[in-house]
Amino acid sequence: MRHRRFLAAAAAVSLASGLAVVEAPTVFAASEAVALVRGTQIQPSPVTVVLGGAPATVKAGGGPVEFTARLRNTADHQVDVLSSAFVVGDTGAGTRQSHFRLEYRSPGGAPWQDATVNAASVGAFWEIDRSATLHLAAGAEAVYRLRLTVAAEAPAGRVSLGFNADVEDPTLPREQRSSFAQSERTNTVIAPSVTPTTPAPTPAAAADVRLVGVPTTFTAGGEAKPFKLVFTNTSGKDLRVMPTVVFQGVTELPFETVRFEYQGPDGAWLPGGPGGNSEHPTWLSMNLRPGDVGSDEFALPKGGAHTINVRLSFTGDASARLESLVAMAGSLPGAGESATVVSSQKADFMIVTAAPSATRTPGPTSAAPVAPVSTESETAGAPVVPVAQATAAAPSPAAVGSPVVAAAAPAADPRLASTGGGSSTEPMAITGATAIALGLGILVVAWRRNRVRSGTGN
Repeated sequence: MRHRRFLAAAAAVSLASGLAVVEAPTVFAASEAVALVRGTQIQPSPVTVVLGGAPATVKAGGGPVEFTARLRNTADHQVDVLSSAFVVGDTGAGTRQSHFRLEYRSPGGAPWQDATVNAASVGAFWEIDRSATLHLAAGAEAVYRLRLTVAAEAPAGRVSLGFNADVEDPTLPREQRSSFAQSERTNTVIAPSVTPTTPAPTPAAAADVRLVGVPTTFTAGGEAKPFKLVFTNTSGKDLRVMPTVVFQGVTELPFETVRFEYQGPDGAWLPGGPGGNSEHPTWLSMNLRPGDVGSDEFALPKGGAHTINVRLSFTGDASARLESLVAMAGSLPGAGESATVVSSQKADFMIVTAAPSATRTPGPTSAAPVAPVSTESETAGAPVVPVAQATAAAPSPAAVGSPVVAAAAPAADPRLASTGGGSSTEPMAITGATAIALGLGILVVAWRRNRVRSGTGN
């Protein structure tokens, strides 16, 4: 019974953390939770679990879909799988155990049989081979065949599929024998049984957003430079707006080198917080909380405008590079609407490093020292940037290992007379799921967080 309690506790974590599992499939807290339940230390499992052929989409009311779970013993001696389980983690769709049927065939070609249901409030959880112990020799594999059917009344939405196993290593002391093996969670979309005939929600009205006065150059270790985020509501209705800014460089801008601050409603300067951009590893977003009592949204009445003062600097160890900055305005939806994100034009700028103090090498020489060329002055301390980043081309052999003073600041784009930035892209409107796929996290996550704060729960 101990291993069943162990597996049930782990599955409870799987079901409760369905959304977290989908967003970060390699992060899973089940073993830690079970360790607390059992009061024992959980060891890394010698058994690996891989789901093969799990469906990306399954239709509600359709036929069964078949896939496999492959368990492999990576140890050099036999280990025992005491119990296994298949889990459907709900990610907000509202699925229940009754919406699914799971059948399985044990390793060795046994006939299909129904898995044992272990009740779950959301999602679904089945125990497999609960009365049999699977002995895995060193390097051996065992394959379960699985067959999942989704009922016609199951709600459309996204779920995560996973396979767990409770493992014991008989060669270890009793308090160290148990381990928890799990597959990575696979995202599966439940398609509706009937194609909806109702029109899709219209995008929510959106606020325009502009970057105003972004400097073209920042010096690493230099003073903070101010600029503004300006939001304008020409939609004809009152809006709730969530702002963020996104650094969109060719490589990721390290968060610890960025000093981004914004002015709150009371005039105090507050640091921007890092946002999530898992789908774009080279992007760094900064979330703002400019609303009253620290909310990450603010009210923007129809016909109104709102300005947020910001300032930006970089630490002395920031590398010289070209960067781009975009401001985003997420408009929260009303009834019958989908959330909308609108971006500003992109402002390009350069991070440069200060040149070392000019010195002469004592002693006779026949060649006069060559003074560096600078855009600001010919004195020591002028900003420098590696030639490869200033020109977007590979450095010449003579330049390798030596910083070269920037020959000129980026050419101004005539479209940025009001922004102060470099070249730009046109504003873009992004709706609902696309905005989430971009990893900005400024719509659904913040919206849910706000609803929890307000106690609406809708």
